[in-house]
Amino acid sequence: MLKISVEEAAINLRSLLEEVAKGEEVILLEENKVVARLVPPQQKEKRLASMKLFRDSITVKGESLSTTVINARFEERH
Repeated sequence: MLKISVEEAAINLRSLLEEVAKGEEVILLEENKVVARLVPPQQKEKRLASMKLFRDSITVKGESLSTTVINARFEERH
């Protein structure tokens, strides 16, 4: 993890982006306080894997949506 001032980052932005593209994380400091982080983008596979885990964790309570719609339509007709 590389820590660099905002001023230095502005001067060396291209080389910092190359480091981030290689997987390095860069912390930007202003007056010795962290103001931002440059991190590589998440891989699609990780994002989709976590979405799958999220969907698998959801449990349906009550009747299904299709059953609810069918019952509502039936009640409107009668």
